[in-house]
Amino acid sequence: MSVSFQLPPQARLITTSTIFTAPFNVPTPGKYDFSNTAACQNVSVLELQPNSVYFIDRMSAGGNITEEQFLESIDSFPLLYLKKSIRIQNVYMKPIPIANYFDGNETSAWVWSDKKDDFLQFSFQGVLNQLPSMVGIASVKLQVTLNIFAVESSWYNATFRDQLAKSIGQVNRR
Repeated sequence: MSVSFQLPPQARLITTSTIFTAPFNVPTPGKYDFSNTAACQNVSVLELQPNSVYFIDRMSAGGNITEEQFLESIDSFPLLYLKKSIRIQNVYMKPIPIANYFDGNETSAWVWSDKKDDFLQFSFQGVLNQLPSMVGIASVKLQVTLNIFAVESSWYNATFRDQLAKSIGQVNRR
């Protein structure tokens, strides 16, 4: 069962952009290693405000190497994890595979938080080999962009949470 809501006209569009960088030979010799690079783990994308509901609508990904180089150099499959920081709760049940570059893929998900200082976070894992055509490229960068709609309405938030609670069998919170 799913919860479907129409976004109200006052929903605010937030566009985020995150760049993940994997230097060559660090920490894995002969590789561009996103998995063991601290700057690619638990990267804050957006601070989640209490009493707001967020709808992740679209995602795009691209990099500083050609898509052909990206695909041919995959050693350990690139995976993007999206989670909330306080409870380390995943937004999606499984990571999003970055199988190629894409623009405007639908990635529908609802996110909210009751806590202050809670953030939407990315972690990126994957290892790329250096191809002959990549000699001289000091680091590989992958940019991930999200289009998120923020609904900052107490009424909408309460209605959304009550409907969600009913759909999973919890008692109405009113």
